Amino acid sequence: YVPSVLPVIFNITAIAEGYYNTVSSKLNIRDTMTAYLRNSVSPYLIIDSAKSVIDSVTFTGVFNFNNTLSGSYYLEVKGKNTIETWSRNSLPVTAGITYNYDFTDSAGKAYGNNLMLKNGKYCIYSGDVNQEGSVDLTDLLQIYNEASNFISGYQVSDINGDRITDLTDLIITYN
Repeated sequence: YVPSVLPVIFNITAIAEGYYNTVSSKLNIRDTMTAYLRNSVSPYLIIDSAKSVIDSVTFTGVFNFNNTLSGSYYLEVKGKNTIETWSRNSLPVTAGITYNYDFTDSAGKAYGNNLMLKNGKYCIYSGDVNQEGSVDLTDLLQIYNEASNFISGYQVSDINGDRITDLTDLIITYN
């Protein structure tokens, strides 16, 4: 017998810096982000994960955590080329309840204030194309090499979501 667990649902609002178009105040593309619930005590093990598409207008995705018991957890989000970003504090959650968490309205929503302000919205740093936890020379070189080879399409090196890896992507990552 396996007891059923009611899902914990999070409506997460988050913006990948590179995708955010400040002229239109929308994302250049809708893209998937992954969210994790992590134990609130070291070593902060992953308890559950969920994926959702972030809407290009509302910047929100609905994340269903189907294997989470009631407790206190850190919320972590990351995209295909963003820095992993954690909630500032652990969050008390109860199975069967829907929660809202908005990373875009305050730098203080992220652990270490690890967000950048862009046109009035706080954004998750873009450019970690190899997903090793930081934006560094390795990421810049990968983007440079793919831009030099005129890579196009849905690529991890396309930081701004225009389906072309070019100098614009390199500049966003460099900054």
